[in-house]
Amino acid sequence: MPETNLDVGKTVGDYEIIGLLGHGGMGKVFKVRNVISDRVDAMKSLLSYGDGESEAAERFIREIKVLAKLEHPNITSFRTAFRANDEVLMIMEYVDGSSLSRKLVQHRLELWRAVEYASQVLSALGHAHQSGVLHRDVKPSNILIGADGRVKLTDFGIASLTADPGLTITGGTVGTLYYMSPEQMKALPLDGRADLYSVGVTLYEMVTGQVPFKGDSYYAILKAHLESIPVPPMDLVPGLPAELSDIIEKALEKQPSARFQTAEEFRVALQELNLPKASDTDAIPTATIDAPSFPAASKTPSSRRSRSWDPAELETARKNLAVYIGPMAKFIVGRAANHARSVEELYQALATEISSLKDREKFLRSRPL
Repeated sequence: MPETNLDVGKTVGDYEIIGLLGHGGMGKVFKVRNVISDRVDAMKSLLSYGDGESEAAERFIREIKVLAKLEHPNITSFRTAFRANDEVLMIMEYVDGSSLSRKLVQHRLELWRAVEYASQVLSALGHAHQSGVLHRDVKPSNILIGADGRVKLTDFGIASLTADPGLTITGGTVGTLYYMSPEQMKALPLDGRADLYSVGVTLYEMVTGQVPFKGDSYYAILKAHLESIPVPPMDLVPGLPAELSDIIEKALEKQPSARFQTAEEFRVALQELNLPKASDTDAIPTATIDAPSFPAASKTPSSRRSRSWDPAELETARKNLAVYIGPMAKFIVGRAANHARSVEELYQALATEISSLKDREKFLRSRPL
């Protein structure tokens, strides 16, 4: 069987491959352009697994069928699927933004923003659950944030459409284990409340900057989920409303019967908090990242306001940053330029968006002198 050439610049069917968006244990996702309509989409392919290839392919087909029947503004939209040289490829909505996991590398989120993101994820899950679909792998890397703040829940297939929790950690993706429900770890029958537990873990991380259960081994993490009581979020974040802390703790109950029973019930509890909003620039650095902070626009006195920027300067900054974070660079540069007063200050602000210290240093060295 001839192998499909999935390299940047190549065309597969009616889709030109523009770039690689990401890859995981079982597949790759590319940014593609339809050569007829010019629309930019995402294309997912399946990696070959030798003896396990047929099983992986079967799960991929199931993912396609499930995503095809889910239509919701907070779920990545299915476009089409086709075969190329007997290889199945799926075309999905392209989200111009960043994953939640990338955002959490640099900052724990403002409380209102964390609640808003979680609410949108719960809206997506409510639709999925009513359609008879359990996600089973809700985690920050599967939550995409568009440049407009719209949340898109993605990756509904392969490992996430089976009752066997072992499939969720195929390829050794131990990071997923941090977000698994206790019943999933024990291979018990699952329902939507398992997904709600994962949302609880994710929300805990968004507001505190850390996951509720840690460990230096698979067994230690598993044991913590099954037996340990998480530190209340309000004990880790001064000023965090007790009501929000209680909501998160309820989502993390060991017994499904003690949690929220539906995604809508969880979402309504969050919406009733009515947390005040703050500026985009008020994100709080995590304890592990020494990142400079910049005042919100509403609090910036006239003596601190941004300079007038030459478009060429901003375009250079965008290109330099895009090497490390991709298309989200355009949005990030535009936002940072509203508050930076010099090229040096601009680059210092942009560097906080890069997770690797080594890459941050490379980026800062790319600043025009």
